[in-house]
Amino acid sequence: MSDDSSQIAFHKAVRQLVRPLVRLAIKRGVSVNDLYTWLKAIYVEEAESFKIEGKKQSTSRIALLTGLDRKEVARLRKLNQNMDQLLHQQAKRTNRAIRAINAWQKEAAYCKDGQPKPLPLYGDGASFQQLTFEHCGDISAVTVLKELEQSGLVEVGSDDVITLKDSSYIPHEDNEELLHLMGQAGHDLLSSAIYNINQAGKTSRLQLSVAYQRMNKHVTNKLKKLIETDSYELLKKLDQWIDQELDQQQSEDDEPQYRAGVGIYYFEEPYGQDDDQ
Repeated sequence: MSDDSSQIAFHKAVRQLVRPLVRLAIKRGVSVNDLYTWLKAIYVEEAESFKIEGKKQSTSRIALLTGLDRKEVARLRKLNQNMDQLLHQQAKRTNRAIRAINAWQKEAAYCKDGQPKPLPLYGDGASFQQLTFEHCGDISAVTVLKELEQSGLVEVGSDDVITLKDSSYIPHEDNEELLHLMGQAGHDLLSSAIYNINQAGKTSRLQLSVAYQRMNKHVTNKLKKLIETDSYELLKKLDQWIDQELDQQQSEDDEPQYRAGVGIYYFEEPYGQDDDQ
């Protein structure tokens, strides 16, 4: 495979990987700027391990590896030491925007017959400025508007009248455990796939799947039930085996330890949904 075709294949693979994540980010009101900040921080964090043997990793080398300038690398290296603080700040801003949009869809002053009204940016009475003043605390209307525009949730007309385009941006209770499992399962599957690519056939980790197109709902329901039943039995068998092996294993103090296992998942989506398939 030529370098060009390999890069094109990689680009297509990345597009497929991030589509579900971007859909979830949009639903949760995460702007592209916030997501880009996370991505840059991870680039810098991962580049820390790509150091020259015997030398301490430098800001200049990380800048070379990531394509970021040295000033931005230095900022992100510091940020990575206290990422939780940034995430709390971003979540606070996003949650306030969620409250504003929720009110836009439910409060009589900002909606009619269950539909959000187009709002002037400024003005007496119902306006976008008044909406953000009531529900976004000390965040300015312009700042909130910018966030919502970047998320593709609002449209601003030439007369500065703002229309809510996407009503799916609605607060809901999240199960944090499901979000944790999403991150862990996605990480595990992707790590195995990348391991197989890097090894180029020298050795491999199990990576199997079966999928068919053009199935109707009746067939997918039967398939889902079959997979759930058989998968549960397999995982139960593996869990018992691993438990017995761990009871019997004897390890030296300096012996490397590993996290290993197998994951099974069911997927279903409308046929032809993603252009990158």
